Amino acid sequence: MKHALSLFILAASIGLVPAQAQAEDEKDSSVDVGGAVLIRPAYVGSDQTRTNLLPYLGFENIYGIDMFGLALSAEVIDIGTGMGPGKWSLRAGPRLGFDFGRDSDDSPTLAGLDDIGVSAIVGGYVRSTVSILGFDISGGQDVIGGHEGFVADFSVGTRYPGDGWYIQPIVTLSWADATYTQAIYGVGADAAMRSILPEFNTNNGFHQASATLLGGVELDEDWSLTALVSYREALGDFKDSPIIQAEDGSASGVFATLGISRRFSF
Repeated sequence: MKHALSLFILAASIGLVPAQAQAEDEKDSSVDVGGAVLIRPAYVGSDQTRTNLLPYLGFENIYGIDMFGLALSAEVIDIGTGMGPGKWSLRAGPRLGFDFGRDSDDSPTLAGLDDIGVSAIVGGYVRSTVSILGFDISGGQDVIGGHEGFVADFSVGTRYPGDGWYIQPIVTLSWADATYTQAIYGVGADAAMRSILPEFNTNNGFHQASATLLGGVELDEDWSLTALVSYREALGDFKDSPIIQAEDGSASGVFATLGISRRFSF
């Protein structure tokens, strides 16, 4: 994966994972700037890992827009009493997400397959808290010709706050249409003729499950450390993809990151 923009966006994922189980009564404007070390699979289905040292940028409530992780979003609905026993909240709005691509020269296994460029996913999100649990549904359609598919994530998580620290476990199921799954896991007839892989066609469905643990420590009133570990596993027939079954393939993958950032509030 050679897209510098994609790497930058992925590094920003330390700011928020899909099920943000936190509800704040008031929302100040802020910008977070820092850096992160990222460990990730070379591509979906690879057993090889890559390590990158990357910049980090995120912000909240800049002209009503938030940027966390892989997405820009805005709140159109914001109701409820907050998070905690006997409380609830509901937030929803439009969302512009980004997804990183894959180059055919990332591995000899991919030789002959088409490159997958960066995707811009236009859609929305619904995020709620009920007592100590947080729920998130987000999804959308790629509109710039990356994977060209429709994707959706369904997440549930919670948050354990401490004195200057927190831990946040999250479980996510990822669904996608056949256009996406064919781009990521499939091998078309023409591609099979050009590559060493056999033809493999896919359908829509839940293609991946992930378990994520996010934690943070406040170093002082401005600086903080954030760490994230996410284990991801391909599901069902998608495990039979020739990309996954190749000698350098794997049905599972681990993302890990450690970052430091400074918050500027105003």
